[in-house]
Amino acid sequence: MKITEPKTDEVKETPNEEAEKVPLYGTLQWIYYWSDFEGHLPTPINVSITGSIPYTCPELKWYNFDVFPHKVKLSNTGYTVLIGAKWKAERPYLEGGPFQDKHIFSQIHFHWGADMMEGSDHTVDDRRYPGEMQVTFFRSEYMTQEEALRHPDGVVMICYLIKYGVNPDKHLSWVVEGFSRIQEAKTSTRIGPEPLSHLLPMFYEDYFLYWGELRTVKGDSFVVRWLVPRACLFASFDQMNEFRQLWDPWDEPNLRNFRPLQQNENRHVFFINSHWSLYNTLLPLPRVPEPSISALSPAYENNLSLLPPQNAYMLPEESKECEEKL
Repeated sequence: MKITEPKTDEVKETPNEEAEKVPLYGTLQWIYYWSDFEGHLPTPINVSITGSIPYTCPELKWYNFDVFPHKVKLSNTGYTVLIGAKWKAERPYLEGGPFQDKHIFSQIHFHWGADMMEGSDHTVDDRRYPGEMQVTFFRSEYMTQEEALRHPDGVVMICYLIKYGVNPDKHLSWVVEGFSRIQEAKTSTRIGPEPLSHLLPMFYEDYFLYWGELRTVKGDSFVVRWLVPRACLFASFDQMNEFRQLWDPWDEPNLRNFRPLQQNENRHVFFINSHWSLYNTLLPLPRVPEPSISALSPAYENNLSLLPPQNAYMLPEESKECEEKL
């Protein structure tokens, strides 16, 4: 596949009076610069290696995604399935990559369709997949997702495509098992708890980034950075059918909640830290489970007693012996 290499004299030239304000190509600031021009373009879009802009960023770092939450709440909003979680100490967060600051985990929601030929918000190489899982993170300095949405650099949405798989995906199994308890709209249940690493495929390279608008059911509009990793989930026919058994607010099966595809409108789609084969845009599913790349944050490293009992395996042997004596 052909990758578009940007040239300094060809990359979306701005008016002469703005030229001096354009950050240096190759910096994080250059990515953020385009939010002013492309942040309100509609989403979702088609993502492909072809036509994307290769770009180098620091490695994306994942913290506390192996830490078990205190509780995990699964909700049927009537429009989507929503996952929220609470930790007794520090929440999972991201650093590095295309981020200038720490970005904290907020929530997860899903998109699906009436059959296995539709369901994903984004298309990849002009192909739509059975589903999509979108994970929301917000910049830590804004304290809450609601406040972060007021700022163009406040919210990041990581979008995992869900492929069809013959066998059920263990990543999704512990979530789908709670669907029978939330069939009606506006209902919730507890699931797990399991750490987020048991649901999210973590990555530090090979992903796409673009700017675009997030329009809510209420009609509000916000500027969001969208990340689409080449790593993806998969789901069996039975797992995807569980989504279609959920009811909408009118007590009818919620058969499809994906959004209509939008034009790229010549916006920048950054291909960050490409590494694996460029034959297909999405990577093949791993044959064996991949080891976690999540690390403990300094807050936990400096006070291991904050870890929940399920994470006792992370403690050094001397700490385990002390706990057993207590």
